[in-house]
Amino acid sequence: MKTILKLVACWAAFGLAMIGAGTLVHFLRLRMILPPNMDTGPMHFLTVLGAGGLLVLGLWPLARGLAGSSAARAAVLGIFLLLAFGVNTILDGAIFTSYFLGAIPAHTLIYAMQSLFLAGALGFCFGQTGQPAGFPRRGWPAWAGRGLIAWLAWPFIYFFFGTCVAPIVVPYYQNGSVAGLHIPPMSTIFAMQLLRSVLFLASSLPLIALWKGSRRSLWLALGLAHAVTVGLYGLVAGTFLPAVLRIAHSVEITCDSFAYAGLLVLLFSAPAAAAAIPAASRQEPQLRAL
Repeated sequence: MKTILKLVACWAAFGLAMIGAGTLVHFLRLRMILPPNMDTGPMHFLTVLGAGGLLVLGLWPLARGLAGSSAARAAVLGIFLLLAFGVNTILDGAIFTSYFLGAIPAHTLIYAMQSLFLAGALGFCFGQTGQPAGFPRRGWPAWAGRGLIAWLAWPFIYFFFGTCVAPIVVPYYQNGSVAGLHIPPMSTIFAMQLLRSVLFLASSLPLIALWKGSRRSLWLALGLAHAVTVGLYGLVAGTFLPAVLRIAHSVEITCDSFAYAGLLVLLFSAPAAAAAIPAASRQEPQLRAL
């Protein structure tokens, strides 16, 4: 029951951020570009609020596995949301749609407030006691090599799963059935993926550093967090998009999110505590018992 109340509090923080950001956008007269067939009435607000509930649930496993102070947990969650949820969405939307052109200040304000409010609520409501596992000790050449692998791996993961759904989604971008959608040149897409890779890496490493738990649980929590922030939230809220497009992209983004999270865990997370204990030390209690 206590956990449910905390989740509701986090959801309420997201709702307050929505209302506050919308009020500021109107007060500052910032430009917003909405799709032609988008519902702007109460149902749209409820839909976005429901997507916010999904965002809270998707981030909850990650938030409860973080150690350190409440402020530290809120800070790393804020970095993750600002980059992977806010900046990433704006950059991706700017090349594949026309909804962000000329409206970046308004979207930046909205995503910033949502990220800060939600990260603060999750960081202070959930977390582990004690010290986080941190990063394993490695020399700088090892870290540089792993960073290079992670940076270059994301574009290939993106294109692999994107190719799988391309026969389903590409026609919607090419035939004009959905106003505002288009496919930029392949060079632009690849360059954007290299930039997104930097955002994902920079936003994920602080979370890995504060994680306290198994590598498998980190993979599941980080993969879910990426899937929800990068794709599922926007696709649930984007009711103006055809259902087929939303479902296909949801499957695609969920798959590449878990694949990328698994790679990050393998490259950067500390091994399980038991694995770090020398075999002789683990056998010593058994020898004593004999």
